[in-house]
Amino acid sequence: MDYIFKIFRFDPRKDAAPYEQEFSVDWGDTEKVTVLDALFKIQQTQDKTLSFRYSCRLAMCGSCALVINGKEGLACKTLVKDLGSGPISLTPLRHLPVIKDLTVDLKSLINRLKKIEPYFIPRTSTLEPAIIKPTSRERKIIGMNTECIACGSCVSACTMMHWAPEYIGPMGLNRAFCLIADSRDWPGNRLARLGDENGVYRCHMEFNCTDVCPKHISPTRGIHYLKRQIFWQAMKSLISFRRGKGE
Repeated sequence: MDYIFKIFRFDPRKDAAPYEQEFSVDWGDTEKVTVLDALFKIQQTQDKTLSFRYSCRLAMCGSCALVINGKEGLACKTLVKDLGSGPISLTPLRHLPVIKDLTVDLKSLINRLKKIEPYFIPRTSTLEPAIIKPTSRERKIIGMNTECIACGSCVSACTMMHWAPEYIGPMGLNRAFCLIADSRDWPGNRLARLGDENGVYRCHMEFNCTDVCPKHISPTRGIHYLKRQIFWQAMKSLISFRRGKGE
């Protein structure tokens, strides 16, 4: 069976503007063929200049995230047979600069993560690894959110990233949620920074990030948790002020 792929092409070094190129791929039995398989076949048999990114091919690294038929997904996880008989559209992740074709520059994602200090800072110094029991309440709060593979699909699907490019975004806020909900971590001023103009209040709870996450994580739930924490932190400061203990 022939499948038609309409692929975004753009090389900033020589193209004046992006364009769409059509490829026809004959697969025969497509039961287990993925979009990443199709990209390999197109590159190997029709156009070796086609650029795309991949790594593990096991839906674990997130490198092959694309917009497939208008919705974010992992190329290595998406089966061609599930995309219908019509042309299959492949475009790069949104809100990120294109390096070439389907390959995007991830520097802005990394820079947004840096804003929230995305690393664990222990409250107390210890030689042994800190323990958080799987059955503990806080571990259940964090839940699956710790399984984020940083593929960028949530950032691509977030409409606020278009209107507010400096917004930390769902990927960074999900990481912040995992740290702040962990009682072993020293939050410092992290929570205060998340309440500024590029923090949690940019999120309008549209759930687009939750809808496209390939690991079935809900960044929206984490952002809602952070909003509550910022609110209660402000209330505690107000109560201290009324008692004459504020600065």
